[in-house]
Amino acid sequence: MDFVLLNNYRLELQTLCRELGHFVKSQIYNVSPNDVESKDVNSLVSYVDKETEKSIVSHLSGLIPEAGFITEENTISQEKKALMWVIDPLDGTTNFLYKIPIFSISIALMENDDVVLGIVYDVMHDTAFTAIKSAGAWENDVSIRVSSNSDRSKAMVVTGFPYDRTDKIDERLALLKHFILNYRGIRRLGSAAIDLAYVASGRMGVYYENTLNIWDIAAGALIVQEGGGIVSDFSGGKNYLQDGSIIATNEHFIDDVSEHVRSHLS
Repeated sequence: MDFVLLNNYRLELQTLCRELGHFVKSQIYNVSPNDVESKDVNSLVSYVDKETEKSIVSHLSGLIPEAGFITEENTISQEKKALMWVIDPLDGTTNFLYKIPIFSISIALMENDDVVLGIVYDVMHDTAFTAIKSAGAWENDVSIRVSSNSDRSKAMVVTGFPYDRTDKIDERLALLKHFILNYRGIRRLGSAAIDLAYVASGRMGVYYENTLNIWDIAAGALIVQEGGGIVSDFSGGKNYLQDGSIIATNEHFIDDVSEHVRSHLS
């Protein structure tokens, strides 16, 4: 796909996400405990996730009729095609349900398994982080870059934890100790998509996490890369979309982060 077409899709996605963002925000005080389902331990879903996904699928089906879908809530059949939309309708559902204002809509377009377009829409801040492969990354249409900082003591680290809290708990705590002692601080925001967007825009210096799904990171990973950052899986390869482990940072921190993440969590 050429830049003009992808940029048109990018603008269309921004408009769509802003429209759906109004719906999501309108429901934040309407969701009751009876509206919440548990998909897995510590993994929650509400009608807001499902209705938002249905609206995204309906709109994108009209935008590119020949495209298939990979979606978190399975509101449409997942059929492999050359063009695939990857959708997380509400990344940070637990934050949303607890009225913590950090959650996002994440949409990526893949062409022959290669992510070529992505948006992470920060709902409560009305901020659209977008990227087009080989063309750059933007925050509300202003070009963004990862931080150029090379001093670990001035770099913020953001991470997340698996739903299974017993999974390598001692190793995770040991890894946290390294970042606590050597970096500026640690944050756990609750939305992998926003974590990646914040690395891409220079707010955060490092992001790492595993046990993720493709819809959590497809758009955000592209935004980091197009913002000049480095993205890898925990083994140092490029299999993060399938592997579910991811490191995102700049050229100055990648060696240190990769070494310590591998030694504790590989």
